[in-house]
Amino acid sequence: MSMKLWVCGCLAAGVVASGAAWFAVAAQQAETVHAVCGPDMSRDEVVAAKSEGVAVVEAVENTRYREDGGSAYLTTRVKTLETFKGKFGDVLHITQGVKNGGAPGRYATEDPDRYAVLEPGRQYVIAVQSGSTTGTAGTEAWAWYAEPAQRGVAGEREHWKEALATAPEAAVSSSCEDVQAG
Repeated sequence: MSMKLWVCGCLAAGVVASGAAWFAVAAQQAETVHAVCGPDMSRDEVVAAKSEGVAVVEAVENTRYREDGGSAYLTTRVKTLETFKGKFGDVLHITQGVKNGGAPGRYATEDPDRYAVLEPGRQYVIAVQSGSTTGTAGTEAWAWYAEPAQRGVAGEREHWKEALATAPEAAVSSSCEDVQAG
């Protein structure tokens, strides 16, 4: 019986040693980490360059709120005051991602400084990434940038004219590249 115990002990030790060796070799191999980064929406020249359209609009009416798969969307009818890039109809529907703001009819966004919820009666600079900006019945555009038009229409015109004329720098961020970890 001691021979069986000795053989079993040797086999168990062999399995443990093999596992430890495999773990040590695997731990020494480099891992690749991938990061996905979007455009730097804090820079207006990037917003202008990456958008299909940029305009000053006045929010007229929130027309629809819907939830789909854990996400929420608000569609607002807007009146175009001035277009800086792309073509906008006189009146169109803009949809944006929102979250419930706590009270019925109140909504919020993750970044209210660069992605404000369109409220009726207020003017905004919006940038659209996709959808129709023609104002044709049954169409809507996706706003990925919305900021109150604090400079007035003329001030926003000058500001966005400069932003559109400025080529954004190709900012390289180490957090947006493949990184070799050892």
